[in-house]
Order: sequence, then structure tokens, then C-alpha cells
Amino acid sequence: MTNDKPPAPVEGDYTIMPTKLAEALNALVPIADSVCDHADANCRAFLIETAPRDEWFLAWDDIEGDWDEITRDGLIHPMRNYTHWRPLPPPPSTPSLPAVFT
Repeated sequence: MTNDKPPAPVEGDYTIMPTKLAEALNALVPIADSVCDHADANCRAFLIETAPRDEWFLAWDDIEGDWDEITRDGLIHPMRNYTHWRPLPPPPSTPSLPAVFT
């Protein structure tokens, strides 16, 4: 009977990642940083009293517990149940992959 498990690591025995995998992981760091930067810049919520007029935005419905896409001027009962707003996210894009992935 053979043992399919790899041997237990010995102290001081380190496995080095293959070069291509390491390059791929390093290429992902700037992408992850830009996602975090975008989230910081666009996902903050502001008090509903400061919501823009004549623009679409996301409004937090405190009763329903979710975000609605609305305009301030388009509401029948302005800002009822809404406590916070935030800008709409940008449309999706398809950035090119780093060379290491192609």
C-alpha cells in the first residue's frame, strides 16, 4: 500500500513556488490595489439630505434593508425610508490581463 500524502515538511525545508506562478501572483497585486482604491472612493455612504438632484444614485432603504437605484426628483414621497446614498458604480470594463497570464 502506498502513501499518497506528501511527506511532512522538515524544519528548514521550504518549497519555492514555480516562477510563472510567482509572476502571476505578483501581477495580481496592482489589480487588487486598484479594486480597493475604487471601493474606498466609490462605496462610501452619505447622508440622504446631501443626495444630488437630477442624477441617478443608490439610496439605502432603512425599512427594506437594501439599496435602490433612484433619482431624488423622481420619488413620489421624497427620501421616505432612505437614510444614505452613494454614487452608482461605473459600468463594467474588461481590462487586459497582465502578460504573464497570456
